[in-house]
Amino acid sequence: MSNPDGAATTGGFAIPGTVDIDAGILDRMIEVRRHLHRNPELSNREANTQTYLRQMLAGQGIADIRDVAGFGLAVDIVGSGKPSNRKVAIRADIDALPIEEESGVEFASVNPGVMHACGHDAHASMAFAVAVHLHQSRADFGGTVRLIFQPAEEDEPSGGRRVVEEGLLDDIDAAICVHVDPYTPSGKVAVNSGPYTLACDTFDAVVTGSAAHAAKPYEGIDAIAVACSMVSELQKIVSREIDPYDPLVVSVTGINGGNAYNVIAGKVTLKGTIRSGSDATRERTWRRVRAMLEAIATAHGASVQVDIHKGEPGVVNDVEMTELIVASAKACIGADNVLNTPGWTIADDFGYYSEKRPSV
Repeated sequence: MSNPDGAATTGGFAIPGTVDIDAGILDRMIEVRRHLHRNPELSNREANTQTYLRQMLAGQGIADIRDVAGFGLAVDIVGSGKPSNRKVAIRADIDALPIEEESGVEFASVNPGVMHACGHDAHASMAFAVAVHLHQSRADFGGTVRLIFQPAEEDEPSGGRRVVEEGLLDDIDAAICVHVDPYTPSGKVAVNSGPYTLACDTFDAVVTGSAAHAAKPYEGIDAIAVACSMVSELQKIVSREIDPYDPLVVSVTGINGGNAYNVIAGKVTLKGTIRSGSDATRERTWRRVRAMLEAIATAHGASVQVDIHKGEPGVVNDVEMTELIVASAKACIGADNVLNTPGWTIADDFGYYSEKRPSV
């Protein structure tokens, strides 16, 4: 961004003071958020969300809105205040989760089993408000802000990966995304530099034993008993093999097998996630999960097929971009409202952005 006269700077970026946003924009922001919350769509199915956001943006006079990454949108707001070739991307994810809503609010989800439980409705509505505000005040700044309304943050194929593959960051200097957090008090901004979320991979395992009558378990190989041993032993990778200061979370999130009261299950499936803070720990954990499950299966006379699926990388917050956000937030909402907060053990496919460009 260009440097307004008299504005403080950090790392060559201008630091604005408090910005007044038109109350009408804020009212429409709430309208957008509630509409999206009422009409959530799962990853890679956000067709109606895409159409609605395009209509709302166009209704504010914003042109050249383009489809990206499947059911996403991108729009460039070009400032005319001063000449500048700088470009910053702001990303907002738009997909929901397969969760049944029980909130009871008047704008609760009308789509059974689908809910904006992760706040992407808020992210999208805030990005809408940013786009409208920048469009209306484009004479006050220089450079370009690219708003990316990204689909499929929650599932594969990842929208974040496709944004990068489609070249949306090739001409960008830096990228920013925001995430709501119910544990951070309203009116405060929390940020820190360095690793900020964990890489997330998934695994599937099929345990094959031998079915038998429940009255004669010794005639078979109990796949449920084998799977239970696997669940217990996997936890020891974190508790006994990894430095506590090296982030790692291994979670078994599904187990399925058996369909009769009187039959020992001959096959059980397991699934889960591996969340890691470093490439070395990530790769080591893949090896240990596979080796441990195979050894346990062999010890019980069973067999197992293990498939590990590489997911999104961790988000790494760029130092200079973090300083810019901190300085801007302090100027806008006061130093007491800016929190130096450690990262999350969650995953976010904004990690693909931070691999490509300085990001926060």
